[in-house]
Amino acid sequence: MVDDQNMFKFSESEIIKTPPNHAQTKNLVDYWHVLVRQKKYLLFTILLLLLVGMPIIYNLTPIYQSTAKMVVDAGQAKLVGLQTENTTGAAIDFKVNTEVEIIKSNKVYLRTIKHLQLWNSADYNLLSFGEKLLSLFATDKSQKPRDEYRTFSQLSGQDIMGYLKALNDHVTVARIRRTNVITIGVISPSANRAADIANSLTRSYLAEKIENKANSMRGVAEILKNQLNKLAIEIQNFDRQRENFITEYADQISDPNAGKILAELRATIDLKTQETLRKILEVSEIGRAALAKDYFALASLTEDLQFGALFSQYESINFQLSAPRPADDSQFNLQQELQKIEANFELLSQQMQNKLNAEIFANQAQIAEFQTNRIHIFSAYDLPQDVQMALYRLTEGIKSKRNLYASEVKKYSEVEQKIGILIPDVRVIATAFPPEAAIKPNKKLLAAGLLIFAVFCGLILAFMRDEFIGGFVSSDQVHAVLGKQPISVIPTHTNEDDDNIILNAPLSRFSESIRMLRVGLDNHSLNNNVFDQRAKIIAVTSTVPEEGKTTTALCLARSYSLAGKKTILVELDFRHPVLNERLALNERLGLNRPYSLQDFIKQDADMAMIDKIIYVEPATNLSIVLAGAAQKTATDILIQSKSLEGVISKFSKDFEIIIIDTPPVGLVVDGQIIAQKVDQMVYAIKHAATSQKNVLAGINFINAATVDLPVFTIITQLDDSQAGYFGMYGVEYSYYYGG
Repeated sequence: MVDDQNMFKFSESEIIKTPPNHAQTKNLVDYWHVLVRQKKYLLFTILLLLLVGMPIIYNLTPIYQSTAKMVVDAGQAKLVGLQTENTTGAAIDFKVNTEVEIIKSNKVYLRTIKHLQLWNSADYNLLSFGEKLLSLFATDKSQKPRDEYRTFSQLSGQDIMGYLKALNDHVTVARIRRTNVITIGVISPSANRAADIANSLTRSYLAEKIENKANSMRGVAEILKNQLNKLAIEIQNFDRQRENFITEYADQISDPNAGKILAELRATIDLKTQETLRKILEVSEIGRAALAKDYFALASLTEDLQFGALFSQYESINFQLSAPRPADDSQFNLQQELQKIEANFELLSQQMQNKLNAEIFANQAQIAEFQTNRIHIFSAYDLPQDVQMALYRLTEGIKSKRNLYASEVKKYSEVEQKIGILIPDVRVIATAFPPEAAIKPNKKLLAAGLLIFAVFCGLILAFMRDEFIGGFVSSDQVHAVLGKQPISVIPTHTNEDDDNIILNAPLSRFSESIRMLRVGLDNHSLNNNVFDQRAKIIAVTSTVPEEGKTTTALCLARSYSLAGKKTILVELDFRHPVLNERLALNERLGLNRPYSLQDFIKQDADMAMIDKIIYVEPATNLSIVLAGAAQKTATDILIQSKSLEGVISKFSKDFEIIIIDTPPVGLVVDGQIIAQKVDQMVYAIKHAATSQKNVLAGINFINAATVDLPVFTIITQLDDSQAGYFGMYGVEYSYYYGG
């Protein structure tokens, strides 16, 4: 026949454990309860991120973009007859890509920086990290330049490189797909500034392109000019050699009149040459004086009376202007007159240069004519063959040099023509205009994104805290942290009277969880025959107050008593006893006597008087020992007293089960002392409340006090609506019971 006391016992091998990889899957209800438990952290995270992020988004500076477009086209150069390179096929791709890189070059950027004086612009100020951070929270949205105005010469090389980098960061130059169109996009906090920079970049690029071509042409022109000067000297040397040759061999002509004519022509040529050199020098001096505005020198270089009269007027006006008197209309008129005189000086000097150049040209023509006459007269007579051959060589040499000189002059003229009408093979097809709307930031989108991010961070924090920090929310979590599964999960009953639920609602989830706790404790001690000789002592503790420790102890004691075990509940929480207050609410108990365990220990009473501190609950036949009044001093002396040891020893002989309600182990040392006196310890963990770190520390305190003590964890105060989904229940409990 089966023993009635063991009919509900089962061996540990019969316990059905859920494998770790088959842990209960959370559903929407579980997630909702997580949010409810961690709502203050969720809301705090969302509000914190919104409070920090919204001002930053609100104060973000709007960025505008303006774009100019250019097209690579050699058509304009062809219109004026300039030769252009062949840009067909792959060559045009290379050229367009090259033009893109030229636009992005530092030379073009530097031109724009100088033209717009970007170093004095607010959006290009080189701010420190702190200034940039403070600018995010600036209330004045207008960009203000620095108070200190600087010139380009005051910038250091490091400053220039900084502005080049800043401009490069604001500019995007790109080719539109496979077309010949190049876009220059500029972003700036100012719409007008973006358009100004884009247009300035196009002008700088075109100016740089024209200047480079002009410099190249000027280099070619300079080479041609040097060649012309060299050829002119060679021609003069040949002329001189020929003239000297004719003079040297003029004596061999038999006609004395011919020799005389040759001599006269030579003298005339020398005079004309000297006159020409003098006029050339005079033209040079006039040009130098005009360029330097040295009007005294101009008046001295010529006998023209107009120069003298103009210089007199110039002197008179300068004298009047130098007189100390306030500015008025007459002074303004004098300055205008002075400008007219300077213009007349320039006009007269140009006329004088033109006149002298005409005389120089006429003299050179006469000299050439006289030289030709001398050659004809000299070659008209019979001369020795070697003399004729020498004269021929000199004449042909001069002719060859003159032809080469004419060819170089033509080239020089063509180059000068190109310099005067240089047209780039790139033209602007779209001027940049100030945009009406900013391209970024989209504050509405950023605000929505910030809200989503804040909610996401709040959810992550809520689930992380619920899973790892805020407390235990599942049996698997307890097993993962503490290394053992809880032996029961005790829900909170809907009527909020957990103390009497086991009496009033014996078929409820709460009552069943207490019975599960009782059977689990019995199952662990099934093969231990020691308890046949004395009572089994079970302590119930927790980490901190308000975790359901006392309720569990009371209900567990009632369950043992209702199961036929002679049970006594001993309250050893001397610092914060609550059992008397809870039982006093039940009028059926009539427990209102002042004598308590604390009084018994302090009076060191005789064991014969122990019945005075034992109260029996009529409904369950449970014996109860109350701690007494709350103590504000250390109570470890009471716990360690010989009187208490005698009381426990007495109870061990008279009862089968002793349930002890202990103080929280995380706050006082009493629980660790009691742990040395008991056979089993039930450790209550409030669902999703007590931090995992504190629970682990509390159990370590117990293990440090006694090594072999079995410690069983339970989860308490689980929301009753979750109980059917929790780890200890595979299906809804209400499927079997309506309670």
